[in-house]
Formats: sequence, structure tokens, C-alpha cells
Amino acid sequence: MSDWCTIESDPGVFTELIREIGVKGVAVEEIYSFDDVDLLENLKPIYGLIFLFKWTKDTEKRECLQYYDNELFFANQVITNACATQAILSVLLNLKDVEIGPELNNLKSFTADMDPQTKGYAIGESEKIKNVHNSFARPEPFMISNDKKSKKEGEAFHFITYIPFKGKLYELDGLQEGPILLGDCTGENWFEGARDEINKRIMK
Repeated sequence: MSDWCTIESDPGVFTELIREIGVKGVAVEEIYSFDDVDLLENLKPIYGLIFLFKWTKDTEKRECLQYYDNELFFANQVITNACATQAILSVLLNLKDVEIGPELNNLKSFTADMDPQTKGYAIGESEKIKNVHNSFARPEPFMISNDKKSKKEGEAFHFITYIPFKGKLYELDGLQEGPILLGDCTGENWFEGARDEINKRIMK
């Protein structure tokens, strides 16, 4: 499995990435505040939230589900630098009424009975997804060096996903062992539950 590069954290990049993978009618928008009611109203329908935060080695260990709905797509992140794309896939592969295209439909069907780690490797083996991801490589001057000094001084960031699925609100974090159940929800109130959870993390 060849390397995946670091890509820009940019909604325009993510939207084009989604389009090139073969998904129709889905765009990524950046939210700076949950208080802008008009903006949030204009973004509907909102399929999921992706939260970017600063990762540290002492990140809180969460209580994960060992047994959950087999139709919920959850994959461990086993590929370095694939974090953003995997967070996006965690939304797309759990949608019901959106045309996600042949590549993702095949991936979802192929991995249906796999465990989370194997699903993570299956993402890494998708040449289509990897090539699209790498086509948005961050410009070289902004790449983080692999030397020890840079690793010590550099900051690591991580993407996690919040989605409603069959009346439940989930947090999907590829670095955790499984999905995290946040509680019951409806199609109308799931966003508020995800917002409250994100605000709790920001406060920490």
C-alpha cells in the first residue's frame, strides 16, 4: 500500500474530492459558529458534521460500542494522512438517499461483513479513492518534515464525524476501537445533540 499525502483542510477541496470520487449533490461547508442560525438554515439538508481538533497523545479514551447495527459503516484509521478523507467517507457511506456512485457503493458492499480494521485497510486499497485524495496534495513548502525535531514541534490535528443513523446519534472516530453512541435522536434534533457534544470537547 503506497503512501497517502497530506491534503488541505479546505471545504472547496473536500467538495471537489467528493465529486471526483463519484458522489453527486453533496458539498462541504465550513461552520465557524453554531450561533449563525440563518447560515445553518441555508445549509440544510445537513448529512453530518466533521469536527477538526488538535490531537494529543493523552486524548480521552472513549467508551466504544463492540456490538452495533451491521449497516452502520465504521472503519479504523489504519492509513497515515487519510484522516480527512476517512471522516468524509464516514458520512457518505452511511447515507441512504444520496447517490454515492459506483466506487463507494462497491466499497460499502465489499466491506459489509468486515471488522473495522479490515474496512480501514480496504479503504487504503482503493486506488480510485487514494488517487483522488493524493491529487489534492498540500503544497510542498507546507508539508511537515519527518525529522524528529519537526515531529516534536509540529501539531497534529484529527477529524471525527458526527452522524444520525436509524434514530441514534453516533461519533465516528477512526482512532477509536468502535463507534461511540451519543444517544437517541430524530432527523430534526440530531444536529443539536452533535453541537452540544462538540461544544463539550471545545470546553475541554
